[in-house]
Amino acid sequence: MAVDADARLSTGNPKLDKMLGGGFIRGRTYLVTGETGVGKTILSLQFLLNGLTHNETCVYVTIDERIEGVLRGAESLGWNFWAYMETGRFIPLELRLYAAEARKYGKESRAFVDAIFNATRGRRFTRLVLDPVSALAQGAKDEFYVREYLREIITMIEERFGVTTLMTTDIPTGSKRMSRFMLEEFLASGVIVLGVRQLGGTLVRTIYVRKMRWSSMDSTMYVFNIEPERGIVIGEPFDEFIKNRNLSAVPGTGVV
Repeated sequence: MAVDADARLSTGNPKLDKMLGGGFIRGRTYLVTGETGVGKTILSLQFLLNGLTHNETCVYVTIDERIEGVLRGAESLGWNFWAYMETGRFIPLELRLYAAEARKYGKESRAFVDAIFNATRGRRFTRLVLDPVSALAQGAKDEFYVREYLREIITMIEERFGVTTLMTTDIPTGSKRMSRFMLEEFLASGVIVLGVRQLGGTLVRTIYVRKMRWSSMDSTMYVFNIEPERGIVIGEPFDEFIKNRNLSAVPGTGVV
């Protein structure tokens, strides 16, 4: 099923937009997943920065880190979110959630969404990031309640705000899971997977689209770098990267 280009929002990365079939579909929820430290927060901030530079109002919810630490990290890339805070178009919010609350997910999920509404003072906003949803009720013994808690939150956000939401989730190193609670990928309209491969003594960052509803997606795995000002920069397909790397190791190939 094709979706009109006007119904799309850019991720802030032209190559990723193309991989997704034109960008994110407005009003839907998307997941960025991967091990700790692969660049999920950077990708989510790149998404918000694209909206801010187009005069949109954007909300960033951090669940396990202080806002100041996140924005100082963004400054290291040359991204100044403080200026957008001063104009009121960038609205950061810290929300701490605890395992005990998950058993009362119905009430508490409404409180979570109400907190976002109160932070925006009822203003319309177009983009929302939840970073990371894997921190929701972390440590709960019964993941059933956490899953229902998360389902309630995502459903209520889509119905109440109609925004395009990007949520991140951490997975354990070496895990074959797609998400922490094995639910996020089913609730999301699309899934972007970030990873790190070790090749000899080099760590190579990878990105691919695992799922994209209502779009013709490119599921090729690509390599990427993180660069100042630009953020995540996607390069060649991983297979080509390996091929070129192998050729460069063969004397007389002319590849350097």
